[in-house]
Amino acid sequence: MLKKLIIPILILSISPKISNAALPFVTDDAMIANRDELIIEAFSEFWRLPQKNNLEKTNMFGQYFGLSYGVAKKLEITAGGLIAYDFKDNRAAFMNPVFQLKTKLYNTKKTDIAASLGYVNRNGRGQYYDSAENIYTLAIITDRFFDDKLLIHINIGPKASYNINLHDNIYRLHLGVGFDFGINNKKDIRVIAEIYNGAPNSPRDSYGFFHSYQTGFRYIVSNDLSFHILYGSQPTFAGYGDDNSLLYRKTNWIQFGVRKSVDDLLKYI
Repeated sequence: MLKKLIIPILILSISPKISNAALPFVTDDAMIANRDELIIEAFSEFWRLPQKNNLEKTNMFGQYFGLSYGVAKKLEITAGGLIAYDFKDNRAAFMNPVFQLKTKLYNTKKTDIAASLGYVNRNGRGQYYDSAENIYTLAIITDRFFDDKLLIHINIGPKASYNINLHDNIYRLHLGVGFDFGINNKKDIRVIAEIYNGAPNSPRDSYGFFHSYQTGFRYIVSNDLSFHILYGSQPTFAGYGDDNSLLYRKTNWIQFGVRKSVDDLLKYI
């Protein structure tokens, strides 16, 4: 099972613009794929969930795979999902599939502004699965400083969970801030860090502002290939209490990822 999960990222890693796509951030950036450009993003992660009330602790190995495609000059579509192996249950877990539209609204040499609209289907299984339909829309700002040595990404917007079994809909504000800093003269080795309130595609995991974070490094091999490694932590939704309150448990993960872009995709078809 683990060998099957690792195969996609190995294939990407041997396939050979500075790479500024959303991965490795949860906090999105304001850049979008060029028209007819395909961006392939994948990561492998080890996820640890501690014991919480009647939930036993477990560890999971997950593999994410996502595709973003520039369908027009300023419009990108994205689809992605994650499959994991749960070591406690000895079975696969599947994340709800995510679909997103993103459009560029404004750009200068220093600032880019975009907007996104995302939908998360109510299908999945296991610890990665959120038993709800989730919708979000974000204003996305990317600011550049010191000749791109420092990039700052800001996301803000509403998110909602619908069709929750026997529970009311949930509405929250998403806020995320990400920092991307080049630590060498070539700016190809970069420190990454972000704080946010849960994933925008899972509102019930959004307990308070800035309770979630990721930090690590990114290595930019070329304009169309980059790798990253990071550590992350967040309060993850763990069910409901006797008073119908939301319960959380602090989860942690280590992630290894790759991003590859392919220009002029149609000429290969």
